[in-house]
Amino acid sequence: MSLSLPRWPVERRSLRPNSTRSGASPSDAPEPPFALVHTSTGGERLYALNNEAARLGLRRGQALADAKALEPGLRIAPFAPDADRRLLGAFARWCGRWSPWTAPDPGEPGEDGVMVDISGCAHLFGGEDQLVTAALAAVRDQGLTAHGAIAPTIGLAWGLARFPARRAPSGWLIAHDTSASLHALPVEALRIGDTAARLRRFGLKRVGDIAGLPRANLARRFGPDLVRRLDQARGLEDESLNPLQPKTPFRARMRFADALLLLDGIKQAVRDTAEALCAHLEAEGRGLRRVELNLFRVDGKTHLLIIGTAAPARDAAHIARLFNEKLDRAEIDIGFGIDVIELNATATAPLSGRQSGLIGDDQLDSEDFARLTDRLSVRLGEARVKRAARRDSHIPERAAGWSADANPSGSVLMVREAGGQPAFRLTPERPLLILARPEPAEAVAEIPDGPPRSFVWRRTRHQVHQAEGPERLAPEWWRPESRASPKTRDYFRIETIEGRRFWLYRDGLYGPETRNPQWFVHGAS
Repeated sequence: MSLSLPRWPVERRSLRPNSTRSGASPSDAPEPPFALVHTSTGGERLYALNNEAARLGLRRGQALADAKALEPGLRIAPFAPDADRRLLGAFARWCGRWSPWTAPDPGEPGEDGVMVDISGCAHLFGGEDQLVTAALAAVRDQGLTAHGAIAPTIGLAWGLARFPARRAPSGWLIAHDTSASLHALPVEALRIGDTAARLRRFGLKRVGDIAGLPRANLARRFGPDLVRRLDQARGLEDESLNPLQPKTPFRARMRFADALLLLDGIKQAVRDTAEALCAHLEAEGRGLRRVELNLFRVDGKTHLLIIGTAAPARDAAHIARLFNEKLDRAEIDIGFGIDVIELNATATAPLSGRQSGLIGDDQLDSEDFARLTDRLSVRLGEARVKRAARRDSHIPERAAGWSADANPSGSVLMVREAGGQPAFRLTPERPLLILARPEPAEAVAEIPDGPPRSFVWRRTRHQVHQAEGPERLAPEWWRPESRASPKTRDYFRIETIEGRRFWLYRDGLYGPETRNPQWFVHGAS
């Protein structure tokens, strides 16, 4: 079975879940003229049109300037082939409700569809007529224009769905007579691209016009692809459907002939199930981030336990240890026993192999830290375990925070010389103590835009011995909280005559931003 979606590039842009109208067609409601535009060597041209644009005389391949001259109210949007391809693949998976063998079929440009192998499936829906009727109704309920056809071969079904000799009121055709149906189709139905235009120049417009011609002459003049496509449509040459492979969930399950009645036996079974799951993850280069444990009792009741990991993991012993903590605290009612155990990875992340060093390292590495975080999260709760993490901000009080991730993003960028020493640091050094909120201070400077000579902070006056700076930080204009006070900061490193060190900044540039800048203490060493 072939489902043709003649206006897929245009109509897929308005697809929304549960936005269907039963029994309705996209053409039932008035619509403004709309077209997708792509840029080629000849300029911007129309790629796909909706019904209203086609009714007004616009055509695919027309220059955008010419189309705008004919219809100034034409609405346009850029053509997104990658988005079309992704959504068409998802649509092909959705068609798996009629057969497990489905595949997206791009076909000719602008004419997209889905191929469905319904061999052995039609009787489940009451026959071929009922199946294709139900399929087209479901597709049209999604807001798409669709036509369909059923034929013994992929090539014939493709051609009948797109170039029917007669369009049935229902929008679908079934090829009862293969030869008659094929011979009545135009040569474009053979999926031969530009060769169809060459055939038409010789007056060969229908498949029946070339079906009786010598094969050697056709191959010599028009190439072997024409003969191959003709044989595939006739069924003389095999053509197989390359179906979408179903998404394999990361899941492992174990069944037991004798129900498990002891907690120790359940723990060992969880360990064995975790090993099977981790082997599957390792083959795919993935690691667990969140996993569910389902314990199925003999009487049908189910117990669910969930754990999360701070970093991608696929160590079966570690996962089993986390679930053991849960099992000890959950007080599960085993009842008459557990006969099925299932682990389902609901969230995964890429995890490449790790190579250990030749010399042992006794320091706590990132993997050990992640495991410690996991065990603390199971015992105390995920919301209670956090770690300090850098954030993408150059404002000091926003540059750090708390994260549940064992490997939070953010790093100090550094360039190293050949000897291994840092050549320069892109992130300036910060004092050991940074206040959560800058505290106001009263400062006296020799010149308005210079460093302070003395300042008062927390009712104590400090005399400045030497100062270094300024380090200028511009406001983050893209953040709403920065728009309320869009001032530039000039930071100074201060050493007092007693040897104490502070980190001060002047809020606002003297002159361009303010005539009376304020001073704040932001850190100390």
